[in-house]
Amino acid sequence: MKRTLSSSLVLLVSLMLLLVGCKGRESASNNAAKPAAASSNASPADNSNLAQSASANRNANTSKETDTPAPVKTLPPQLVGTYEAREIQDKGVVTLVSKIRTLISFSAEGTYSRAAQANGKIYHSDSGQFRIEAPDKLVLTIQMSGQQANKKIQSPPLLKTHKFSLSPDGDELRLTSDKGATAIFRRIGKPKSS
Repeated sequence: MKRTLSSSLVLLVSLMLLLVGCKGRESASNNAAKPAAASSNASPADNSNLAQSASANRNANTSKETDTPAPVKTLPPQLVGTYEAREIQDKGVVTLVSKIRTLISFSAEGTYSRAAQANGKIYHSDSGQFRIEAPDKLVLTIQMSGQQANKKIQSPPLLKTHKFSLSPDGDELRLTSDKGATAIFRRIGKPKSS
């Protein structure tokens, strides 16, 4: 008899724990599905606001899952590297540059050097600082210029302003003179990334 009573008591306690556990899960899932329990003295307008709020939350959650990620912002191209003149456009006439080679190198520190050569000999070079003035001005501060053997320090430095544009990938540079001629340069060397 004691054994039957003990077994019954263990069974009863187990069933009560099981019942309490199931009730706890049921109330937790009901609370998660309902934003707030509607009380008996809540007005119909309050209940509809709660329903709209819950609907908006569900829509917001599903839209987050289906939206595509925001595009990564890319930095604008930088004027760095070595560029070679390839052609000149002036009043609708395009001239390909083949006998004269002009190279301009721009550093990330804001310095530049330019050299023009014909038949393998440099006939003009200059160097100094450069800066970009928004939206489309490239200002060269020429500190030294001349031929290879006869370079001259410019005191005070000479300022030369060009209208410029740079392709989105930074590989094509266009410099336009005051007279409207545009020199098109292609990047032939990029700086080493650190």
